[in-house]
Amino acid sequence: MTPVEWGLLFGIAAHSVAVITALIKLVAWVTLHMSVVEQKIKSLEQQVNNDVTGRRVVGEMREDLAIIKTQITDMRSDIHYLRKRGNQ
Repeated sequence: MTPVEWGLLFGIAAHSVAVITALIKLVAWVTLHMSVVEQKIKSLEQQVNNDVTGRRVVGEMREDLAIIKTQITDMRSDIHYLRKRGNQ
């Protein structure tokens, strides 16, 4: 082989190595980017789940508070009735 052919062969090999290196870096960047995006999505899903759970708990608390308020009102009326009865 002539020196020109060796030079051409070396150039093609160097170019191939550069292309493979660039592809590896591209794949690594895409993988890292996808990992970051997946973590963000998981974080958002967790926040949404916490929000939904919180809203459900608040809804249940509202029902419980309404029941407690009703019971307090009944107890006040009973106490008021007993006081009136005791004064007679």
